[in-house]
Amino acid sequence: MTSQVEKETPRALYVPPGEGPSVWAFSGDRYTVKAGIADTGGALGLLEAVIPPQSGPPLHLHRNEDEAFYLIEGQLEVVANGRPIIIEPGSFIYIPRGSPHRFKNVGETHAKLLIFFVPSGFEEFFLEVGIPVIDGEEAPPEEQHADDVARSMRIAADKYGIEAV
Repeated sequence: MTSQVEKETPRALYVPPGEGPSVWAFSGDRYTVKAGIADTGGALGLLEAVIPPQSGPPLHLHRNEDEAFYLIEGQLEVVANGRPIIIEPGSFIYIPRGSPHRFKNVGETHAKLLIFFVPSGFEEFFLEVGIPVIDGEEAPPEEQHADDVARSMRIAADKYGIEAV
């Protein structure tokens, strides 16, 4: 007996500007999911991030996915391989899983970057722990974020394979 497995034809994905679920996380960082597991079959996750001055996630590592950044606007200090690197618009940095890293906006204006996860899945962390963005509203007050980083890292540690370093 012969059996055939029907495969779904891969489909292109288009996400217009301003589209995709957005959340506030950490200290007023805005993360918008542009592509996730359901969109790419698990191949790639993509976030658009807008980071206020002096903000960014703490030193951490991912056990399950590689991460990469492409800076569109602003200036970031990225710590990778144990040393800080100042990146400017147009810069790309790749961070393999298991490598401690962080980034911080060291400029005077918001920084905008694309964050890639391979394979996808970690973008779900932001949707789970972030505060949904409501159009026209500013980020919640700083004090509302006071415990967010610690809480987020505890939630993420097991479920999403992230460790604070």
